[in-house]
Amino acid sequence: MNPEKQKDFRRALSQFPTGVTVITAVDSQGEPIGVTASSFNSVSMDPPLILWSVARSAYSATIFENAEHFVVNVLGKHQVDISNTCARQGEDKFAQIDWHPGVGNAPIIANTAAYFECKTWNLYDGGDHIIVVGEVLDYSHDESIMPLVFARGSYSLVAPQPVSSVDAANLPEDGFLANYSLYQLHRAYNSYSAELYPLLISEFGISTEEWRLLTLIADTGDISFNSILSLVMQPEEECRICLQDLANRGYLDFTNEDHVSINRSGADIAERLFMFAKSHEENALKRLSKEQQNELSTSLKTVAAAFG
Repeated sequence: MNPEKQKDFRRALSQFPTGVTVITAVDSQGEPIGVTASSFNSVSMDPPLILWSVARSAYSATIFENAEHFVVNVLGKHQVDISNTCARQGEDKFAQIDWHPGVGNAPIIANTAAYFECKTWNLYDGGDHIIVVGEVLDYSHDESIMPLVFARGSYSLVAPQPVSSVDAANLPEDGFLANYSLYQLHRAYNSYSAELYPLLISEFGISTEEWRLLTLIADTGDISFNSILSLVMQPEEECRICLQDLANRGYLDFTNEDHVSINRSGADIAERLFMFAKSHEENALKRLSKEQQNELSTSLKTVAAAFG
């Protein structure tokens, strides 16, 4: 498969949301290793089996082929940094990670949504990947931690689907849901984004992820890649791919390997996007007075700041 087809295939696969895991084990010297993987899945309930896959080109592939035990750590929404760290090569991944040894001394990462301690059950050929099947020996999960999700090249969060607009109209006006701020905020966001994001594609050919990047870089003019990573919530590889696509379309310039700047074409498309978004916002809020709109904006900023 040629590179362009591979990229398109990767994009199609990213339409299927997955959780984010870090698979851990120890090497022949007893040193901990970990790789970020979204290929984790269940196989069997009796016996309890799971699977995941590791690229044959990965430094850790041979280690996992020979490992008798490993741990699947299901990351929580607060562990984006751990996901990004374990997706890179050539650094001490566990220097800044809180962990303790599990089965076979494989690291169990602290404060995850769940973890599964496994014995290697079998290995299978998976093309350019090795499919690893593990027997679950022990596990734990924390219902208070929301899992981290990966979809369409970005990190995301799990959120319950709100009641449909039709059903919501039938809620009692003096009931709990009809007057609960969190529920109403969630409904408003879902309705707003469900209309806006498809319009960005149809009107400008700009995806949600590209919209976030263009908005950020247009506001800063010139920004380091590490700063972008900390703000847009994308894995490093997906973020680089997205930035390169925007550069190939003539919207961005790489001032050096670590900095990105917006050019005239990028500023023009960003300005058109801003005007479109503001027009969409005005239409969505047209039932509110200017004073109410300002109050809404201020209130939302205050609520967001209150939760850090």
